[in-house]
Amino acid sequence: LKKVRQLITDWKSKWGMESTWPKKFHEELKHAQGRGQLTSEALFSQCEAHIKGRRWLLCLLRSITCKGFKGMGYKVADSYKQVFDLLTSLLTKLHFFEVKLDKYAPISPMS
Repeated sequence: LKKVRQLITDWKSKWGMESTWPKKFHEELKHAQGRGQLTSEALFSQCEAHIKGRRWLLCLLRSITCKGFKGMGYKVADSYKQVFDLLTSLLTKLHFFEVKLDKYAPISPMS
């Protein structure tokens, strides 16, 4: 669980605190649009890769919960709470990028 937490933290840290994601995304988008279609498409491709590259963490969290946890009741409950918190954190970022891509990315890129 500790390793998964670190993977999620590292993945999320590339964009900083969650409250700054919308501003950062719009700054990146504005910069890319100012440089042309290919740069914009590259930004969308990077965002898509950012999402797809970490979807496996959802499967990993699921696998961890399917195996169960050993220990006393409160330790097991705490482990499940940690998984829930990680899942919530992960889904928040995945959803953010999916919504932005749905809104701004072209349906069929020209390249």
